[in-house]
Amino acid sequence: MNKIAFSFLLGAATVAGLLLTPSARADEGAWPSKPIKIIVPTGAGAGTDLVTRAFAKELSSLLGQAVVVENRPGAGGVIGAGAVKNAPADGYTLLVGNGGTHNINQYLFTRLPYDPVKDFAPISLFGVVSNLLLVPKESPANTLQQLVAAASQEPGALDYGVGQMGSSGHMAAELFLDKAHLKMVKIIYRGASEAYLDLLAGRVQMLFAPPIGALADIKLGRVKVLAQTGIHRLPILPDVPTVAESGFPGFEASGWFGLFAPAHAPKAVVDKLAAAVQTAAATLQKRKTFADQGISIVSDTPADFANYIQADRMKLAPIARAAGLRPE
Repeated sequence: MNKIAFSFLLGAATVAGLLLTPSARADEGAWPSKPIKIIVPTGAGAGTDLVTRAFAKELSSLLGQAVVVENRPGAGGVIGAGAVKNAPADGYTLLVGNGGTHNINQYLFTRLPYDPVKDFAPISLFGVVSNLLLVPKESPANTLQQLVAAASQEPGALDYGVGQMGSSGHMAAELFLDKAHLKMVKIIYRGASEAYLDLLAGRVQMLFAPPIGALADIKLGRVKVLAQTGIHRLPILPDVPTVAESGFPGFEASGWFGLFAPAHAPKAVVDKLAAAVQTAAATLQKRKTFADQGISIVSDTPADFANYIQADRMKLAPIARAAGLRPE
């Protein structure tokens, strides 16, 4: 990611500044002058939540104010994202958004209570999580090429599991099938755990899932991993090739999450937050805990983050439509 450079010194309000809207007319020179709240639109204890809480602790030290995390799960992140969209754009209420809230939900819901582009100001990535391409331990395929060959010989004979429509794992599977020109039968489950249990039992032949839930079973030989969807190999699974290395150059399908402010938050505040995130990321990148869960701690500039989201959106848009995602 590109480094960012700017001044931490914020100028005093000018006469022109007095003409700004009340939400954007915060005393930028004193920001932050009170605690900052980060809303996580998922439940407590998940990887996104743990990384956010680690960032919050570092940001609190860097910014000199308490940074608290509030979980508001529900409706695929819609509840949390909607709450931040309606918050004052003063830099004191922030969102940890992801590929679901900002790219896929528009295909799942008829009426989103927010516009993922117009209602938020990107600040920085927090983390990127590769998906693992998993097969049952009894699968005759020991490489991705062997799996592709088997699926090509009998189109529609193999199944793949989907724990949650529109999830990062689901999109990775659809992107892979499109890239490999394969036809497999999609089995939709009520949750990721049900899909994973059926994979262990051999009732589905392929599943894309994040590392954290499968690492123990991989080590015990209860499930096989043929590839992973990131750009680089994972330190925790150094012998597992990427999909790109396995015959599909350029393939990448990772989950991501990062920090957003409501739209129209003062640029000086957004820039100060982005700089603090980058400093915090440099500290968190040294923690083996997250790497052991398959989470890569990253950071970037607001502009680079916006470009990252747009590129992900453009890549997934035709896949989401072809996958038959339907709004509720």
